[in-house]
Amino acid sequence: MSGKRLDNTIYLMYLVTENYKKAHSLTSEQFLDLDNKYHIIRFVGECPDIFDSMSGAEMVEEINQYVAAS
Repeated sequence: MSGKRLDNTIYLMYLVTENYKKAHSLTSEQFLDLDNKYHIIRFVGECPDIFDSMSGAEMVEEINQYVAAS
């Protein structure tokens, strides 16, 4: 993975995390607990292109669907 792509992926991980926390009124600790259970950040890292063109609300909905399917 190139440096620029890695930077973009890390930024997407951050955006997904912050949008999800805000949408569900979660603290960072609560989000990390969910991440430990569902591997949300890893999911984003495995398919960053999916999230690249999404709005914040779409990111949250994608993670909601991912968690529900897990």
